[in-house]
Amino acid sequence: MTPEQETQSFAIPQAIVETLQRYIDGAHRGDIALLRSAFTEGARVSGSYGGTPVSWSLTEFCDAVAKGGAAPGLEARVVSMEHSGGAAMARLEAQNWRGTRYTDFFVLVRRDEGWRIDSKVFFAHLRA
Repeated sequence: MTPEQETQSFAIPQAIVETLQRYIDGAHRGDIALLRSAFTEGARVSGSYGGTPVSWSLTEFCDAVAKGGAAPGLEARVVSMEHSGGAAMARLEAQNWRGTRYTDFFVLVRRDEGWRIDSKVFFAHLRA
């Protein structure tokens, strides 16, 4: 590996975290444009909320987040991450997103504009 490749490889985890931070900050502030900027345009969001399975387009997910409003008490952290080339996966643990704890699993891809979430699968735990 060349020194330039080493530098680029070292920077990948931070770039992925920056993408996930836009997602977190967008949810925290209720800033849908910021949240949306973390995703690819064709992204899907699936999971289970209140025991009911859901599968949303990016627009449907953003509409649901906008309807609920900002989550000022949200605390979240990336707990694991792996990457290879232009593909990555990450797990995020979040609590107090308007009273609910979530475990999120993200699949990310590297595009010309940087790392973006291509899909999210979540589990909504019991409300806090």
